[in-house]
Amino acid sequence: MSTGYTISSAPNQNPTEYGDSHRLFMQSMLSHRILPLEKAHELYFKICDLTQSERVEFDDFFNVINAEIGEIDLALRTTNDERDGSTLLGLVNAKEDEIAQIATKYTPNEITYFREMLETIITADDEKNAISSMVALRLGQKMKPQLSQKDTQALIDRFTEDGWICLTPDGSSYAIDTRSIMELNSYFREQYGDMIKECMMCYDIVTMGERCELQNCGVRMHRHCADSQFAGGNLTCPSCKTSWSRSNTFGLGLPL
Repeated sequence: MSTGYTISSAPNQNPTEYGDSHRLFMQSMLSHRILPLEKAHELYFKICDLTQSERVEFDDFFNVINAEIGEIDLALRTTNDERDGSTLLGLVNAKEDEIAQIATKYTPNEITYFREMLETIITADDEKNAISSMVALRLGQKMKPQLSQKDTQALIDRFTEDGWICLTPDGSSYAIDTRSIMELNSYFREQYGDMIKECMMCYDIVTMGERCELQNCGVRMHRHCADSQFAGGNLTCPSCKTSWSRSNTFGLGLPL
């Protein structure tokens, strides 16, 4: 594994102190931003072998990193992918209050576009939580200065590649991706209030999943949380006790 980093000549560093293994892991996370937890474990094992470092519990390892990078408003956090429930490890900006503080690689006009895109997604009818590709392209024309269709598509592709948004399974629209939920959690809640839905089981933001069939009931769940909730077969809403249909879903980002 090519790291571009010079390893200290002293092996077997104290695992409770920030050292070579932590620096190498951080370098990789700065590049990836988000990794499946299993991949993060594999990366950790490889780095321990490379640096001749003692293996410790992974939680202890990244707690040492968090203690170090917290001073620069970064943090390693775990979350679940809304689409399949898989556990992910992400490197996030701990300042969740402003998009501009996070999306530093974008111009002010591009950040304005991103805000408008997020608002269109969150305010979509019937909790679709998505913006069609055509509407996303036309949104570029509202920017000052205007973005051409070519530049708008290139920007959308960058947002997708960077993990802020994702294509819906049918390829027709864009939805909020894991990185946005991890880094913009407070922004979403403060900016949109009750329009932001919370999973009744894990209390995290949910933009795709299952919902109670009773119109006045606000219960929403991630699909993987619903899998756990209804594993025993009692298909009733945990709040209003209405019969629960696993096919009553919302959010166009949910796998078909």
